[in-house]
Order: sequence, then C-alpha cells, then structure tokens
Amino acid sequence: MGTASRTLDHKHITTMPTGADISLAIHTITGSEPGPRFLIFGGIHGDEATAVEAVRRIVEAVDENELKGTLVAVPVSNPYAYESMTRHTMQDGLNLNRIFPGDAAGSLTEQLAAALVEIQEGADYFIDFHSSGLYSTVDYAYVHSGAEILARNYGTSLLYHHDPYSGSSAEMMLSAGKPAMVSELGGGGQLTTDFLDRSVAGTLNVLRAVGMLPGDPVDPPEQKVMTKLVTLRPTTGGAVISDYGPETLGTVVPGGTVLGRVVNPHTFEVMEELVAPFDETIIVLTREQYTRCAPGDYGFMVGDNGSVTSVDAI
Repeated sequence: MGTASRTLDHKHITTMPTGADISLAIHTITGSEPGPRFLIFGGIHGDEATAVEAVRRIVEAVDENELKGTLVAVPVSNPYAYESMTRHTMQDGLNLNRIFPGDAAGSLTEQLAAALVEIQEGADYFIDFHSSGLYSTVDYAYVHSGAEILARNYGTSLLYHHDPYSGSSAEMMLSAGKPAMVSELGGGGQLTTDFLDRSVAGTLNVLRAVGMLPGDPVDPPEQKVMTKLVTLRPTTGGAVISDYGPETLGTVVPGGTVLGRVVNPHTFEVMEELVAPFDETIIVLTREQYTRCAPGDYGFMVGDNGSVTSVDAI
C-alpha cells in the first residue's frame, strides 16, 4: 500500500498581451491502493457555473484513504469563458466543446483543447460536467454505447442516447475506447442544492461501481433513455414567459401544450408560442419564469416519450 495524497498543479497554456498567465488548475487525489484513473472536467462552457461547483464538491467528498486509483479533476476547463460567463470564448468566438483535439499552436480556445487532450491521456473513465446556463435549468445525462456503467450508476432518471458531438471532450475519450459520460444537471440558480447533491451522490456511486470506492453501488431508479431530443428556440427576441419551471423537469405533457410565450416587452404583444412538439413530450430543460431572450436562444429542450427505450436495449 502506498501513501494517499492530494495535490494541486497548474498547467500553463499561454500568456496574454497583459502578461497574465493562462493556466488550468488540476486537482489529483491519489488513493493508497492502485486502481483506475478517473477524470472529471467542469466549466468547458463558461456560463455553466453549477458544473464548476459540482466538481469542487466531488473533490471534497472523495476520501483519499478509501480511494483505489486516482481521481483527476479540472474544475474550470475554460477560464476565459468562465470569467465572461459565456458559452463561447470571447477572445476567438469558439466553442471549446466542438474543437477537440485542438491545436497547441492555434488560438486561445484551440490551445485549451490541446492541453485538455493531454490531461485526458491515460484516463480510464471520464465524466464531463455541464449544466444549463444563466436563465434555464436542465436535468439529464448522456448514455453512450460502451459507457453504460457510467450513466446507469450516475442515476439520473432521464438519459439521452446519442452519438458524441464531433470535436467534443467525450468524443475524444470514446474514440480511444474509454467510457465517457456527459452530465447535464442544474443551472439558472434554481434548485441548485438538489442538483449539486445529485451530482456528488451520482459520481460517488459511479466510483463504487468501477471499484474505486468501497461498498456496493446503489441501484439506479427507473431510467428512461430518450433517442429523440430537440431544442425549442424563439425566432424573435423579447421576453420569454415560461409556464413550466424546474419542478416540471422529467414530466410528460401532451403535444400542443404551450410551454412558454415570447412577449414584446414594449408593446406587450405575444410574438410567439413555444409548443410541445411530440404527442408525449418530456420536459428536459426549462426557462426561468421571466427572462429576456434573443432570437435563437435556448427556450426549452424536450424529448419524445415515444422514442424512449431502456439502457439494456442500447
């Protein structure tokens, strides 16, 4: 048996014109016994602050004296997007989660992706933590073929079976034959404690399932696996008045149900209705009750209950 430890390192990325150093903080928890290497990222999208906090709480919750193997955590994978609280990096306009493996000689976001790929090397398992942005709340996780052990034991009731997005962190791991999962929990400052508690409990359960923590994993609740998921986006700007809050996530509503309306805040005219598109529509992402919106913003995410299958059927 070795000596359990916790370390914090910083990986240099580049230097800005101001002289500021751009680096990634890397937390490493090493158990007293050998085992797998488990990697977690947060903050790939800078406006998803709940995901950053989830990683912090997970690192605090893991007892290195009980751990077999190594847990590596990068809480803020895109420091500049986090600073501006934006999905994309303001300096070059790129979405970090669409440009992996990046380019060490490229723009700021491309350099970040290249550095994150280096951190991914040698990992046996991977979870990329996301949440909704500033004005919405989400509740599901991705399940990918060959990585069912992660999604099943993470325990979200709603799963989405979908090929990984091209250029994403998850695609990098899956293409290397390593199980990977994307968590989409919380956001928008609503029910935050509940979502964070679930993120921690789910990750600890996954660590038990892969033999890195003692004890048997808790059986998951009944899980729906969606195979069809769409985003309802307003085509005009104004204010979204939502009739469905975060307490309705996971519920099924009939097709044609009005989920929210886009109102002109100046004239009070109802410009558009966001309507449930499927005969049985699962609510996956909701807007806050009243928020400003621009054309093309996220309105609601909804799944087709008619497309639902089981994890075993994947």
